[in-house]
Amino acid sequence: MRAVWRGAVAFGLVTFPVRLFSATGSHGLRFHQVHRADGGRVRHRRVCSVCAEEVPLAEVVKGFELPDGRLALFEAADFAGLSVGSGRVIEVVQFARADEVDPIFLHRSFYVEPERSAVGSYCLLRDVLERSFRVAVVKVVIRRREAVAVVRPRGRVLVLQTLLWPDEVREPDFGVVDVAVESRLPEVRVAASLVESMTAALDLSVFSDGYRDAVAGLVAERAAGAVIPVSRAPEETGGGELLGVLRRSLERVRSGRGGRDRVE
Repeated sequence: MRAVWRGAVAFGLVTFPVRLFSATGSHGLRFHQVHRADGGRVRHRRVCSVCAEEVPLAEVVKGFELPDGRLALFEAADFAGLSVGSGRVIEVVQFARADEVDPIFLHRSFYVEPERSAVGSYCLLRDVLERSFRVAVVKVVIRRREAVAVVRPRGRVLVLQTLLWPDEVREPDFGVVDVAVESRLPEVRVAASLVESMTAALDLSVFSDGYRDAVAGLVAERAAGAVIPVSRAPEETGGGELLGVLRRSLERVRSGRGGRDRVE
């Protein structure tokens, strides 16, 4: 892996050098837009909507439309001098309980690797966070963008996860869920039993991307010149009132586990 950031972690008077590596990556299949007639790649051109001329990249600038309709133009140099703090320090501003971080705010994840001379300080921070069930809330500049992030232990390493800003998370506005609906006790009991029966240790390796696998199979068939069979749409699940559906779901789960703990 190639480091995407180099700098240091600073908490209190402790500072130690680290590097960041992207912790995630996309494995989707990449397609190109091509001309059906001859297979040539289709390129997109920058064409001005006013003069209909193709615009060279050197003549492209950023524009911001003002509320009154006027357009403010900005050159790359206009952004070069903007101060966004230190770009080489992961500054710990506070610590917080791990369960206080709402997962909806989590954005991008990076592995934090210490330099050899900093392993002791790195392991100290990792162990303290792990034992106290805390995360470090930090400020960091990545690719000229300032971000708030959390640093938390993951096994033997530390992971830095950038957070969305509060105004980037939309508030839900679903009036239908504001209606007072009280769940009936028999439904709650059977639903709780269903949840308990389906509870297991989470192992994401047992899941797969069905769409990606289907696309990969489609590519393989097309490459081999095979005829692509028509797939059938999945049948709809049978209807019924809620309690009955819950009971059937519970029975299906238990039938696969030997029929243990039948609930009346």
